[in-house]
Amino acid sequence: MSEIVLSILFGILTVWVTRFIFAFRKQLTCMVGMMAAMAMGMSVGLSMGTILTLWLPGQFFQSTVISMLIGGAVGALIGGPISVMAVMDGLLSGIMGGMMGTMLMVMMPSPYTLIAVKVISMLFSGVIFILFIMLLSEIKPELLKQRSFLFSTPISMFLVIGLVLAFTQISPLQDFTRFSDDQHHIQLSHDHDHSSQPEANLSTDMELLVQAKEYSFNPGSIHIRLGQKVKITLDNTGQIEHDFEIVGTNIHIHSAPGKKNSLVVSFDKAGYYQVICTLPGHKEAGMTASIQVSK
Repeated sequence: MSEIVLSILFGILTVWVTRFIFAFRKQLTCMVGMMAAMAMGMSVGLSMGTILTLWLPGQFFQSTVISMLIGGAVGALIGGPISVMAVMDGLLSGIMGGMMGTMLMVMMPSPYTLIAVKVISMLFSGVIFILFIMLLSEIKPELLKQRSFLFSTPISMFLVIGLVLAFTQISPLQDFTRFSDDQHHIQLSHDHDHSSQPEANLSTDMELLVQAKEYSFNPGSIHIRLGQKVKITLDNTGQIEHDFEIVGTNIHIHSAPGKKNSLVVSFDKAGYYQVICTLPGHKEAGMTASIQVSK
């Protein structure tokens, strides 16, 4: 719920500043327009990269591309009424912000994702508010009085930002991240150190084959029912060793190149779980996946 509210806030502030720039585009200089396009493009790209990484766990490429496109489009749109230089400034800043937002969240340890989102939200709101004050100072008071209260004073924007941020602070935040930061109780049924060991004494409801290669899991999104006993087999088809670890649990499967290892598990709590390869640099390279456990 909180991430949806923050996304709405980001959209409202973006539309607010965009409407203001279009309304007073003839009174804004090229330098001011370039600064506005750069600030908006970078802020929107950064915030969208942060939010999309939570909405699309394990989909690093999709999150990066979408946030780059949205940030670049917003920056170019705001710079359009000013000059071509402002368009280029906003476009490139938005692309850069989109990349940084997704990379930040992918590299962020799971327990700190909530803190990172809070920090990004305050930074975005603060930058947009300062930008709005700067734009107001460039317009003559008599022209501002001809417009609505929303465009003539920063108080209205300050109240909107304050109310939304206060709501996200006091509202339940457990749904803020999809990466299931709490320590979930997982029933570990059996563990194999080598794929050739038999599992005749174990009954499973489902068998899941996960292929690991440089640097991705296939499938990248997994759906499991609550209480279902699942045999997870890690098939390493790559040239180097890989791990399959579910963040916040004791589930860890290691597989050498060309080998398979299995683990039978069951989940007794629904939610979203992040899967990573714990070897140095593999998670940062995008070797992640997600597991959704539903009733």
